[in-house]
Amino acid sequence: MKKAIWTFVFGAIVGLIFISKSFLLLVFSNIVIFGIAALGLNVIFGYTGQLSIGHAAFMAIGAYITAYLTITFNIPLVINLLLAIFVSALFGIVIALPALRLKGFYLAIATMAFGIAIQEIIAAMKMVGGRIGMRDIPPIFQSDFATYLLNLIFYCVLVYITSIIVKSPLGTQFNMVRDSELASSAFGVKVAKTKLQAFIISAIYSGIAGFLYAHTIGYISPMDFGLNTSLNLLAMVIIGGFASLNGGLIGSIIITGMPFLFSRSNFPMTIIVGGLMIVFVLFFPRGIAYGLNLLYLKYFEVPYVLFLKRFWKNKNKEGHFVDINSVKLYYEVAGEGTPVLMIHGNYGSHRWFEKVKNIDGFKAYIPDLPNFCFSDWIDEITIDTYADYLKEFLDVLSLEQVIVVGHSLGGAVAMSLAFRYPEKCEKLILVDSPSLRGLKTPEENYNILNLLKRNRTLLKNSLKAMMPSSKDRKLLNQLTNDGLLMNPQCFTENARALENYNYEEIAKNYRGEVLFILGKKDTLITENMAKNVVANTNGELEIVPHVGHSIIIEDPVLFKNLFIEFATSN
Repeated sequence: MKKAIWTFVFGAIVGLIFISKSFLLLVFSNIVIFGIAALGLNVIFGYTGQLSIGHAAFMAIGAYITAYLTITFNIPLVINLLLAIFVSALFGIVIALPALRLKGFYLAIATMAFGIAIQEIIAAMKMVGGRIGMRDIPPIFQSDFATYLLNLIFYCVLVYITSIIVKSPLGTQFNMVRDSELASSAFGVKVAKTKLQAFIISAIYSGIAGFLYAHTIGYISPMDFGLNTSLNLLAMVIIGGFASLNGGLIGSIIITGMPFLFSRSNFPMTIIVGGLMIVFVLFFPRGIAYGLNLLYLKYFEVPYVLFLKRFWKNKNKEGHFVDINSVKLYYEVAGEGTPVLMIHGNYGSHRWFEKVKNIDGFKAYIPDLPNFCFSDWIDEITIDTYADYLKEFLDVLSLEQVIVVGHSLGGAVAMSLAFRYPEKCEKLILVDSPSLRGLKTPEENYNILNLLKRNRTLLKNSLKAMMPSSKDRKLLNQLTNDGLLMNPQCFTENARALENYNYEEIAKNYRGEVLFILGKKDTLITENMAKNVVANTNGELEIVPHVGHSIIIEDPVLFKNLFIEFATSN
């Protein structure tokens, strides 16, 4: 939704700037219309991996249906649009069914033949003007600006619909078919059905583009929807960006807008487009949209992150600081009663327990670990070092026999604290914690972890994946800002620390009760890891089906109930 809204706002501003330039507004409308067709092609090509070189045929179907019905029978445009969508979808099925068994080059030839056949059939039909085409197609609005806005609205609505589709299970199936038909079939995906659905959606988008083209330009002919147009649509996707919502529009700006830029020169457009294709295939193999996004993630976001870290670090704080061996630890306190120590995970802060810190009859102490958020940084980065600081923290506050809650990396710290200083821990609650043998991070992932320290977008997406059922965007943004304050070394060294411990022997030192809460949708911690902890301690395992890695955020009410039941049991 956000991308569609920003696209509309930017497009509307551009239209307002050139509101008195009718020719430019017509060019902008043309760009947007072909952006819609390219978006449709991206569904079948970029997201599903099926190469089509006949997509202009669906534009022709939508354009000729509305032109013929409007001129001949004066049928209302809404009905024409619905008929254009229906017939385009029908032809999408017609071309998809025989093409379902074809791949790559053979599929491209089949779709190209379909496009040429539709063009020749239309050219032979005298009732629609034959090769001469149809003129004087009435516009939807008399105002060029209003026409441009209508085209832009259609584009933005279809971008929003596409974003819903690609995030849905159907979109996941599209991607699976694109990456490997054999693997997707093994996972239960009906490959033929998925391809058919992609063809239908793609055909509908192109049919809508054809409908808008006819009423915007006012004249159509078979040559407008020939092989050259289909190849231009393919070039728009390749240049603009595979599997990108706005990639088709970016490609359309270049391919559709460039002829008007070079209209006064005699330089052949085919050479320009061909040259661009070579350049982008070599240097931007996934298109401009992907390249720009990569540049933003690597470089352009860095100044913003630096400013945000300075601003966020200096915000007013509601908690307290305590000095532990010349290291200041920040912590917050909530409630009254039995003391509870809540320990956050990697990239975390005290804020991860915001929704569960107020529990009747319990007093929660929620520190930022050294190297995290508002606490000072330290040089030694190990799980035991973090636990030692928390032991000193408890000593300074004169706390004994507390209930310890550890989430993710905080679970490893909690185990170290409980097993090495059992007198400090009455009961232990582990939330999606690593196993007693640590957590191995694949070596190839360390380059990605290194990117997170200067890239807010990647960090936010990583944290979002850890709480898949949470819809609290405000809290997610706050947690992301907190995560950026972590010691830069810790973005990789915390993962190393999680690899370099083994508590299977010292777990025997702890005689207290242990509750392990595991989210069924957790992609990081497995059930076997949880069972490893439970089997070596006086523990019980609670698996929660509907949450991922963070029940404390995804279902805080359930966590509180589990906490109270466990904490008050004898």
